[in-house]
Amino acid sequence: MTAVREEPGDAIRRTAREHGLVAALTALQAEVAPDALPLGPAGHALLPAGPAGSARGVLRGGRAAPRDRAAESAPRTVRLHGEVLVALRHPLPPGPDDPCDRWVLGLARLRLGLSEALLDDCVEYLSARTFGGSPLLTRQLVGDSLAEALTEHLELRGLLGPGARFTAGELTALHRAVTRADRVLLRLLGGHGFRADGPGQSAHVSELLADVYAAAPAGNEVAP
Repeated sequence: MTAVREEPGDAIRRTAREHGLVAALTALQAEVAPDALPLGPAGHALLPAGPAGSARGVLRGGRAAPRDRAAESAPRTVRLHGEVLVALRHPLPPGPDDPCDRWVLGLARLRLGLSEALLDDCVEYLSARTFGGSPLLTRQLVGDSLAEALTEHLELRGLLGPGARFTAGELTALHRAVTRADRVLLRLLGGHGFRADGPGQSAHVSELLADVYAAAPAGNEVAP
């Protein structure tokens, strides 16, 4: 049997879709910033507790340095389906360039996988519910929303394929597109999506990752 070859970056998307945010974020950190805390534009980090606790270095923009734990803000915890993530800030100044764009690009693929899983959850949830004696999936507004999210996913998969390269503004726009798709899907789930054990919690932490690492760039480079 011939093995199916995964495209570069596709493994992170698939891990997120099949195994969830924490597993995918741990894998991405090991691939792109091993043994380091990747920092966002404002010096913040959000990582699973294990990698965050063991990291010995920090990486921000084009600058890497040993980790000075005494200089960090007190870590705050974010809980997700029994897992723990750690949020903190480190004062390392940014470097002159940004090789951590690989990190933000990887996060876009990761978040796309999570959004695809959210779509799967929506279809499963809505297929088991009826309104007026008819399955919710047959209602036009529901179908239109699912089609909107699926179209966004397909466009993003094309953009995030092998060899993808983006400016900081373009990466911000990609993350905004994932957030838009998530919000469309969460509306379909209603209150179910926001239960502590519901799929909306992963979407919430996914959006936090975008806030930490893919904030709008400074200056005039703002993506449409």
